[in-house]
Amino acid sequence: MEYGGDVALVAINPDPDDYTQIDRVKAFCDDIGVSFPVGIEETETYDLFRQSFEGANPYPIDVIVDKQGIIRFVAREYDPSRMKEVVEELLAE
Repeated sequence: MEYGGDVALVAINPDPDDYTQIDRVKAFCDDIGVSFPVGIEETETYDLFRQSFEGANPYPIDVIVDKQGIIRFVAREYDPSRMKEVVEELLAE
């Protein structure tokens, strides 16, 4: 579903090896048709990054942030119907 300029989708690539191989990330995104911004995790190693999170793996994770920058939704399992509900609730505020 399209929401126009009111919603921004951004991805973060957590692979520490990709930090030095930005062209590889860009080629992958181009190949699968990613049309939104993709950032690259700059932590030196994935293990250092992972120390900031509970559990074995902080990815994948879905986060919805409202217009004030407040995190309003976090899920470790992809739930598009719930994400759609949250986005629509936020847009209605």
